[in-house]
Amino acid sequence: MVLPATDCLRFLLRGEHCASPDRLKLTPTMPPAAPRLRVRAYWWLDRWLQRWVRLLDILHEGFWLGCLDPEDLTALTILSFQQSRMYNGREHNQSGLFPWEQETINRFFRPSSRILVAASGGGRELIALHRLGFEGDGFDCTPRLVETSRRLLQELGIPSNVMLCPPNDVPRELTPHDSLIVGWSAYMHVPGSARRIAFLRKLHGLVPSGAPILVSFWVREGTSPDEGRAFRLAKWFRFLRGRRAEPLESGDHVTDRGYHHCFAKAEIDAEFKAGGFRTCHYFQTDDPYAVGVAE
Repeated sequence: MVLPATDCLRFLLRGEHCASPDRLKLTPTMPPAAPRLRVRAYWWLDRWLQRWVRLLDILHEGFWLGCLDPEDLTALTILSFQQSRMYNGREHNQSGLFPWEQETINRFFRPSSRILVAASGGGRELIALHRLGFEGDGFDCTPRLVETSRRLLQELGIPSNVMLCPPNDVPRELTPHDSLIVGWSAYMHVPGSARRIAFLRKLHGLVPSGAPILVSFWVREGTSPDEGRAFRLAKWFRFLRGRRAEPLESGDHVTDRGYHHCFAKAEIDAEFKAGGFRTCHYFQTDDPYAVGVAE
């Protein structure tokens, strides 16, 4: 009798004879059964479906990024935030600062100072800053977000002034402040480097020399093949439109959330400098942001 090794051990413990291990015969592993036709059909169709979805994504973004003007891209972004439940909701706007925001404000912003929040959204930053002892005012170009922030601030008894202003602009009625925050990732929604620099220059005129500015954004560490194809297609559509079409910049995208631009560090440094600021801190790992100082 030939038994597996585990059975041999049990036989030995009971004092019975077992065949030696070198005489044990191993049963070969049975090959898996061939997948059924429906399994193979699913596998094949899913692979082709994913390819078609990728192709449609490339065509969709490339066409609209190439055909929409900056004003159209901005209007699409505003529409997205108008309809956002999260940004217009109480839970998000009363959730406080993110850890990286808290750390940056503690490090670079003078306690109890007066902070202007550009693109203040539904009031999250203004509410959190008030709890930390800061004074704050804000402005935004999305009407529903301005209404949300005004309502929440009034309910909480926070004396902050929130203005509605045109897109990519700064209200003329604003008075000087001690420091600046551009709302979470809002900077990347301004289309075109020239508009972003003009936006920074207007903010620069509201703060003294040495005042800090906090800006957050998405970064590009490399371009995927699909992103490269969509961008080349968009540039081709812009070329067909002639001189009246504003050139695209590497890192431009359009999605269901509107327009956004993914940055390289050199772009942030250059735009800060052209806008009257000097980069003093840059962080790129999980939540990319930069801190500049007014010159």
